[in-house]
Amino acid sequence: MRHVTRILIALLLAVLLMPSESWARGRGFHHHHRTVVASGFFFGPPLWYGYHYPPYYYGPLYEASSTPPSLFVEKFEGQPDASSGEIYCPSLSQYYPEVQACPSGWQRIIRPAANAAQGG
Repeated sequence: MRHVTRILIALLLAVLLMPSESWARGRGFHHHHRTVVASGFFFGPPLWYGYHYPPYYYGPLYEASSTPPSLFVEKFEGQPDASSGEIYCPSLSQYYPEVQACPSGWQRIIRPAANAAQGG
């Protein structure tokens, strides 16, 4: 291994100590250098940036409960009377019998019984 190392060092010194004329290879001492400068414009993300899709949206969290809703609203067909229960007119924001006619239609308001709220 020492022998190979000595040969490589000797060759390196010989190459470095050669006169510059020997590098011309028969072309004389005239060295013609060409310099090329290229430029351009790149529009976009950096080349190392990989696009990542946004995470999937799961929506708001809902929790199940055994509590019944405080009231139900359903569409009421026909003309209300005293036995119809609680009837509401949303366009006029008033209840029957305060208003006798509703232009947008009536809604029946159903409130759960007191024992239904307790689960019975």
